[in-house]
Amino acid sequence: MKKTLLAVALAPLCLQSSLVSAQNTTEKTMVVTANRFEQSHKSTLADIEIVTRQDIDQMQAKTLPDVLRRLTGVQITQNGGRGQLASIFVRGTDSDQVLVLVDGVRFSRAAKGAVDFNQIPLTYVQRIEYVRGARASLYGSEAIGGVINIITIARADEESTNANVGLGSLDYQEISVASGVKVSDKGQVNLALGSVSDEGYNVHPVTGLNDGDRHGFDSKNGLLGYVHHFDKQWSAFGNFRIYENVYQYDSSYSSRKYSESEKDDLSATVGAKFQSEEMMSELQLVTQKQKSWDYEQSQGKMSGTQDKLEQQNILWTNSYLFNDSVVLAGGFDWRKESYADKVAKKTFDRTNSAVFGLASARINNMSLEASSRLDENEKFGSEFTYNLAAGYQFIPELGLKASFGTAFKAPSLYQQYDPKYGTKDLKPEESEAWEIGFSGVVREVYWSLTGYDYRINNLIDSHPVTYEYQNVNGESHIQGIELVAEFETSIIQHQLSADYKDAEDADGHQLQRRAKEMYKWNALVSFEQVDWSVSYLYVGKRPELDYSTFPTSNVTLASYSLFDTAVSYYANESTTLSARVANLFDEDYETALGYPAAERAYYLTIGYQF
Repeated sequence: MKKTLLAVALAPLCLQSSLVSAQNTTEKTMVVTANRFEQSHKSTLADIEIVTRQDIDQMQAKTLPDVLRRLTGVQITQNGGRGQLASIFVRGTDSDQVLVLVDGVRFSRAAKGAVDFNQIPLTYVQRIEYVRGARASLYGSEAIGGVINIITIARADEESTNANVGLGSLDYQEISVASGVKVSDKGQVNLALGSVSDEGYNVHPVTGLNDGDRHGFDSKNGLLGYVHHFDKQWSAFGNFRIYENVYQYDSSYSSRKYSESEKDDLSATVGAKFQSEEMMSELQLVTQKQKSWDYEQSQGKMSGTQDKLEQQNILWTNSYLFNDSVVLAGGFDWRKESYADKVAKKTFDRTNSAVFGLASARINNMSLEASSRLDENEKFGSEFTYNLAAGYQFIPELGLKASFGTAFKAPSLYQQYDPKYGTKDLKPEESEAWEIGFSGVVREVYWSLTGYDYRINNLIDSHPVTYEYQNVNGESHIQGIELVAEFETSIIQHQLSADYKDAEDADGHQLQRRAKEMYKWNALVSFEQVDWSVSYLYVGKRPELDYSTFPTSNVTLASYSLFDTAVSYYANESTTLSARVANLFDEDYETALGYPAAERAYYLTIGYQF
């Protein structure tokens, strides 16, 4: 019997199982991030987690870090409250060693360094796909620790309209609307608009210097997308995203004045897709622009530093069903990125071209996967990466998978060409990663145990005295174990994870801000008209540098435990009343030295669906 590409993708190629009550949903959940073509969650050899819009609404998340901190192997550090710098460590790798995509395209802010997750609005997010482990053989630079793909509603096919209004602690206010409307038998328009603000608190209090300061946040954002299906095989799409974020902060290392930053970001995409039973081919053209200002608030935004980032992408991805058991995929990526320092009146740019390919095969209970990629960069030359993976399902209760992959992280334009701190001859960071995992379903409990080992050379870091960027001699070594369990007890759905790791630099010292252990518990209780979400997070002690001393000194940040809870009451088919308490027990903690986290906070939201 002839099988379609989708049918092969849906086949249980390997080890990903779910608890029995959720197994049908998991098998039908489609992902695009693991191998750059649509396939079922269960059919990948990668460790992948999916967060849906329903999940985001049930936990009543207000920021992207609220969502990401619940995921396995993710540790968030944040310089204060909403809007302040938020970074992410995946399996102990640095925040700029995690690739961040929006609708499958690298987020442009990476040209200046790590992505600040607090700047990306949740308003137009449809789902998030999170892949742990090296994926540079498919995506190129930065995909050392993992890939986070933030998928928007731009190409959604659901016809509905949802509006939300909310209030909360620290004078929090939100209003948003997201809508999908059929404009013909073949076309749909998707629209999202949002406004979020709060007055904040003093994110870096220094007695006698900034008493009474409040560092707030204000965001205006929107999205407009259109999808047109010419027939069953051909479709075209286009979308436009924009946000303007303004937040205040304390200029800790300069004037100590009350400072402000503004980020203006826009992105436009056009593309076309061909989909048949055996083949998929998609072409996208994307342009992104971001302007940033940092200044003393009393002086106005033209008085401080300014920069501008631009990025153009061409992405061509293909997949082909070779036979009933083999899928071939591949494509071409082209990117041009530029960084302009308006104060220094200098602009720097570079291009990167890449080809990639993948073969996936299923032989009875065995799955095999191989992928490779060649990047050719205008500034630092060629990088070849590859990944090999295999899996075998012995019995339903036990499966095995293993993989080896190489990856790299290119120096950012800022690290190479900033007039004050840049170093032109920086080399890319390079890594090798091993993984081995066991998983299965025992008495309706899905479990997995994964061990990983990363070795990273040519680490890029700033000089401790001059702050100029340099390649650090030696090899960083990260090794760890992840344990995950999912199950139900009566009406409660549980997800538990434990992460133990040693993340050390070339001298054997624990990497800054990386905790050796993390524990997470996410639970959902569902009644007929009520959903109750509870989450617990424990993060162990972490080393930190105290930059307020000269020379800098080493300190240890204390471990902390957090509880969040949220309740959604479905008053009728259209109206939902939601409440959330963040930091339920008012834990006093820091994820970055000198930046206390927010105290207990309360939120109320009314949602209406048309």
